[in-house]
Amino acid sequence: MARDIVAGVFCCIGTLFFILGTTGLLRMPDLFTRLHPSTKCDTLGACSVILGMAVHNGWSWDLLKLVFIACFLLLSSATCGHAIGRSALRRNIPYWKKKEVTEDGHGA
Repeated sequence: MARDIVAGVFCCIGTLFFILGTTGLLRMPDLFTRLHPSTKCDTLGACSVILGMAVHNGWSWDLLKLVFIACFLLLSSATCGHAIGRSALRRNIPYWKKKEVTEDGHGA
């Protein structure tokens, strides 16, 4: 019973991170700022869900598989984020700049 509750809490935390990451991905203005929520929040969300599944399953061969999946996820997410950012820099994709507000309240 307690194991199910702890597993459920970890899965809910993971789901919250997925929702925050998706919201950040939709709200951020350019590619470079979108990399942050798409890599960090999704990695945290997936690792929390994997941790919840590990707690739910207990000690078994499935735990070893979950550890391998978590390790692969931690390595691949950071590597992919770095590769996407580096590729965008090499292609001279412009950074987002905040529009200056004129006296009448509209952007320049």
